[in-house]
Amino acid sequence: MKRLAWALIIGTVAITACGDDDAGPTDTADTTDTAETTDTAPPDETDTAPPDDGDDPEIADDTSEPADTNDDGVSDAPDASDDATDIADGDTTADTVEPPALGPCDPIDPSHCPFPFPSNLYLVEDAARATGHTLDFGDALPENSRGKPVDSAPYRRLDGYGVGTPLLVSFPDLDKSGLATEYDTDPSLAEDAPILWFEVAPDGTLSRLPYFVDDDVLEPDPARRVLIVRPAAIMKEATRYVVAFRGLRDNAGALYPPSPAFAALRDGTTGDDPALAPRQARFDALFADLAGAGVDTAELQLAWDFNTASCDALHGPLQHMIAESLETIGEDGATLVDVEVEVLEHETWALEIRGFFEVPHYMKPTPMYGDPQANVWVFNEGPDGLPAQDGVARAPFWVRVPKSAIPAEGEAAIPHGIIMYGHGQNGSGTQLRGGFLGRIANEHHYVAFSTDMWGMSEEDVAGIIDMLVDLSGFPRMADRLHQGLLNHVVLARTMREQLPALAPITERGIVLDPTRLYYTGISQGGIYGASIVAVSPDMQRGHLGVPGNNYGYLLMRSRNFDPFFLILSGTYSERWEQLTVVSAIMQLWEGADPVSYMRHLSAAPFPNQGENAVLFTPAKGDVQVAVTANEWIARSGLGVAVMTPYDRERPAPTGVETATYPRTGSGIVLYDFGNPWPPESENAPPTSDAPDPHGLPRQQAHHNRQLAHFLETGEIIDVCSDDGEPGCTPE
Repeated sequence: MKRLAWALIIGTVAITACGDDDAGPTDTADTTDTAETTDTAPPDETDTAPPDDGDDPEIADDTSEPADTNDDGVSDAPDASDDATDIADGDTTADTVEPPALGPCDPIDPSHCPFPFPSNLYLVEDAARATGHTLDFGDALPENSRGKPVDSAPYRRLDGYGVGTPLLVSFPDLDKSGLATEYDTDPSLAEDAPILWFEVAPDGTLSRLPYFVDDDVLEPDPARRVLIVRPAAIMKEATRYVVAFRGLRDNAGALYPPSPAFAALRDGTTGDDPALAPRQARFDALFADLAGAGVDTAELQLAWDFNTASCDALHGPLQHMIAESLETIGEDGATLVDVEVEVLEHETWALEIRGFFEVPHYMKPTPMYGDPQANVWVFNEGPDGLPAQDGVARAPFWVRVPKSAIPAEGEAAIPHGIIMYGHGQNGSGTQLRGGFLGRIANEHHYVAFSTDMWGMSEEDVAGIIDMLVDLSGFPRMADRLHQGLLNHVVLARTMREQLPALAPITERGIVLDPTRLYYTGISQGGIYGASIVAVSPDMQRGHLGVPGNNYGYLLMRSRNFDPFFLILSGTYSERWEQLTVVSAIMQLWEGADPVSYMRHLSAAPFPNQGENAVLFTPAKGDVQVAVTANEWIARSGLGVAVMTPYDRERPAPTGVETATYPRTGSGIVLYDFGNPWPPESENAPPTSDAPDPHGLPRQQAHHNRQLAHFLETGEIIDVCSDDGEPGCTPE
């Protein structure tokens, strides 16, 4: 029965993952006329070409076996030089730092360990780190059903908390009336706001950060609900933040008293208390900061501070991998092997080229919990704590050429750009076969290519489910996502340099323009697209379809993750435990999640990286990816604007940068198919019965015109105003 339940869950997840293939009603199947093989592999290579994913109706007759891109796909090539980059020279593990000496839980909120989250208790002083701290939870993180706490060792890679981290704290049965919501964040900045969130500048100046309060409706007992306060703008790296609570009341109208520990710190009466006295100086400085900002500290019910992680801690590992890998593969890109060509009979696609590329590999295998014979992947760390190359991996790639690229006899070829496609949730690069992408490629003249997003691809699903029984294993996903991002960077370089000269292209008279290299992705591909564009030195523009950011937030508001939470609730049964472990794992996830990369698109590009621009096209009422996650970006001063008019039901979100058409630079265009907004600030998947609009924007010709114009020019044009309605509506 356990095996049957496991199989049903995996099947449910796989069905969800394949929901973005989107082969429309006219995209039935391809018929193979000709199969060619361009053998660029060494003579001893025996791997076969990657098969279809089994769910896409196209190329349904492909019977080749799946290639082993895990254990057998990694060769024993020598390690690359460790001196390729100096971007991340700092110690990223800090394994020598001793755990906190003051005990595992913070008594200023004694309700749950490790509340309040994120607590300064777990920032251990460490002069070797960029922020002066190492993050170490000790044994404070929740235990699973077998009594094992989440292992804190991987978190010692970090020198602070993630830039999208919410506050978790207990004020049972809280009266939330008048507090800021995700649709109206203005109350969070009011002078008399009961919750205050301050950013501390290097000179000590405090400025307010907008936030909103979530209602965790999936906890049926209001007395047990955790107070979730989410930043409504992305926090800055390596920055100190101060939060304070005052005047909060329960639903009976009673003021909450401070905990005895916080009252002692506030009043300076910790004396020789071994748990509190060592923290008094830090809290004294905190109270002085608040008093300087006009806060009456005598009224405080709770307050603390914390630091966010540095760019080096968040992004150093991936920056190291990219710099070293690009030096290893050289200007021409990676080696392509086992390349096959298939001629198609299809409405828009003419042929498919598929095979593998050899990418520097920074992972090492580790056994799954449930199946010791099966492997998942974690960083292969070198002596400096950074990921070290261990040979090469053979990652799959797919290329699709539209009919428009093949010149008619006697006619000149139309030059086509090259566009990378990012696939949907736990899917496969084969999703580029979808009919909507064929229409974009055929009408706007692109050749499309893709690969799997290792870490959250179809082949990772079993490992993801396995890790949910013990979230100590979360690095298996977080680490491999770094390799997945690296694979995309390497493939983009390789396609730019090699695709125009491949025999299947030149023999057919196809002309490619490698200077027109862009990104487009939908759903998960729209989410990670911001990370890919931010780190790729070869792609400066991208389109992010039905996107979001900050998976810790998106998980809670997506119907797609119900199967995962079904497992998680059996492992971490209390709702507060689930909220805590999701917030904790996001500290590691942010190394790949776009919430930490948005700042590096154009506001603070990475070294040797030009300014980037992306077009966000969310669908109002999307039940798979929360639209409001995109609005945070426009509050963050990062050069991303909400395009107006925005919506017919509510004005542009409060506190955001807005712009009118046309606009050069990044922007958010809301597509509106008549769906209602979800109830505001409900920390749960939407319950609307309206058809999900998640797959609709890419089916609209005006959306695709806007997409192509932006990729080619960097300008967001108005393709929507003729209908007389705010937001882009169907044609």
